[in-house]
Amino acid sequence: MLYGVFSDVHSNLEALEAVLAYFDDIGVEGYLFCGDLVGYGPDPVACVERVRALKNLTAIVGNHDLAVLGRLELDWFNQYARAAVLWTQMQLDASCRGFLEGLTARLETKQFTLAHGTPRNPPEEYLLSAGQFRDNVAHVRVWPLFVGHSHMPLMFRFSDAERRQVDAQFLEEREEVLPRESDGRFAPAALNAGSVGQPRDQDRRAACALYDSDKGTFRVLRLPYDVAAVQAKIRAAGLPEYLALRLDYGQ
Repeated sequence: MLYGVFSDVHSNLEALEAVLAYFDDIGVEGYLFCGDLVGYGPDPVACVERVRALKNLTAIVGNHDLAVLGRLELDWFNQYARAAVLWTQMQLDASCRGFLEGLTARLETKQFTLAHGTPRNPPEEYLLSAGQFRDNVAHVRVWPLFVGHSHMPLMFRFSDAERRQVDAQFLEEREEVLPRESDGRFAPAALNAGSVGQPRDQDRRAACALYDSDKGTFRVLRLPYDVAAVQAKIRAAGLPEYLALRLDYGQ
């Protein structure tokens, strides 16, 4: 089955529409969303409505979603993120809040596991190091693991499972073949598609990925979108200027 994998939309409708249009053109059969639908950006309601309408959607919440719902302390966030959370709380209607309330920050299915940050601490911990990957392996029963939160396209897997040596890669736009066990099951691998709405790898294009569960492949994609239009909306909404400026630089 071909899945469109995406994460960290952060209320950036223009970037989201670019990603979903590509998924539609390529003919994806399902969607895996790894959290943070809202926060930072100017279109929280439109982004929630767009994503919840997707067919065959598997989705989780992120830390910004939880903060908007009042389920995560604002002290965890910097001043710009806090301002966006408070603004977003005033924008969401009961229907949008209800959709987010129905999601968890970690989800295990028979085919894969989703966690916004890490399996052991889904809302908050960033999966960024080989040591973190090793420590989190025991918390996953079904591989592959799809994560978000860091806004960086990354992959972690064992290069030597017996010695627990980890291969950590920054993912470029090429197809990666996922490791398998001798019985054909997927071996431990954590995959991050990067961020749709606020990339932080010095590439301002929206990031997403394709996961083919039959072939066992994962491919990150980068898509241009109208950054200036989003920046204008951020300024019109009275959100912090920094949130507009950072989109130019992919950080």
